[in-house]
Amino acid sequence: MSEQESTFNIEALAVRARALWQEVSNPKTKARVELFAKVSLRSKVGRAHQSVDVTLDHTMETGLAIRVTPVGHVHAGFAAASGLSSQVVRWAVDTACSFDAQASAAAPDPSDVIEPERWDLDTEADLPSEGALTAGVMSRPSLDWVEAGTTLEVLVGAEGWLAARRRHRVWALDGTDGARLVAQRGFDDWEHLLTDPCLGASVDSDPRSDALGVLVLTPDAAAPVVASLVESFHGMGAPPAAKAGPGWDVADEPSRPEGLAGGSFDDAGFPATTRILAAGGHWVGKLAGPGTLRRGSFREPPTESASNLFMPSGEPNSIPNEAVVARRCRVLRLSTDIWVLELDLDRVASPVARKRVWVRVRPKDLLETCASRLGGSRVTAGGPIVPGLLFEGLAARVNKNARI
Repeated sequence: MSEQESTFNIEALAVRARALWQEVSNPKTKARVELFAKVSLRSKVGRAHQSVDVTLDHTMETGLAIRVTPVGHVHAGFAAASGLSSQVVRWAVDTACSFDAQASAAAPDPSDVIEPERWDLDTEADLPSEGALTAGVMSRPSLDWVEAGTTLEVLVGAEGWLAARRRHRVWALDGTDGARLVAQRGFDDWEHLLTDPCLGASVDSDPRSDALGVLVLTPDAAAPVVASLVESFHGMGAPPAAKAGPGWDVADEPSRPEGLAGGSFDDAGFPATTRILAAGGHWVGKLAGPGTLRRGSFREPPTESASNLFMPSGEPNSIPNEAVVARRCRVLRLSTDIWVLELDLDRVASPVARKRVWVRVRPKDLLETCASRLGGSRVTAGGPIVPGLLFEGLAARVNKNARI
């Protein structure tokens, strides 16, 4: 282990981040300076191409981001760069002060009561060993790769307060039934992730047609649909009180313990709390304002978006005989009013009948035909924690000439 890796701990990063912030925050700087620092350590084992051997990648990434906000301005200058050196932070501040890249200046007000330090930490744990990761891949012929990683993040606000976060995650790509990406929070029992079943595995019925009269999305397929519908109908600028089907029941829960993202504070330092977006098919709220500011990566400024979307479990896996089951879905948003769903459909009794179709839909029709939830909620690799979803009556809303 290198000297750099031996100092991989949240306390060391907090000390380093605060020192860097102090270097560029002084009375001569006529602006509010915020610093976001990140360090991640990842181990990945995968199959070598056309070989029984495996490849090993061990990666450590460091970086920081700066937001600079002149007093009284509603926009901030933004810059990000790899590394945690004095040279890097000075370059980032100079670049942010040029205002070539603008970002929201949303941040806790100087008058807000913010604790000097906030720590939101997964229990300290070592990455799974290279031997264990290798064994996980070698013992499962369908597994393409598995990756375990720990991410450390420290935010130093313009007033000098500090917020720190530590997260452990495991990811894996399985080639069974097409490429299926799975993920979990934490390292405990990570091997079970590699054999995690998905909704519909025990269904013994055979859909009679691929018309979308009754469409069932497994959790993996439902996740991108849920995320897209939330962004369209519960995001900034979304119309209130959108009509929805009775199955549409969703909240954003930043502090959910199994969630892949989120935490007790957002990525601008605001306290984060659960937000009910819809209940029983009724529109309740949207993702906007303090507590919803997230960074897709340290190279992006915080914007209003979801953390851990959660839908409660539904009925047991009772899939109607006439249903078409999709185990994978990709949402292609051609415009605000027209989407294309790329679906991998399954005829469960005849696996060779699985096929891919593309269907043009209106997002409002998807929302209104969300009839029910099926099975237990589970963490998906895309982030949402959802059960299966059943859409009923979608075919009547899809023009016969709309299929691509």
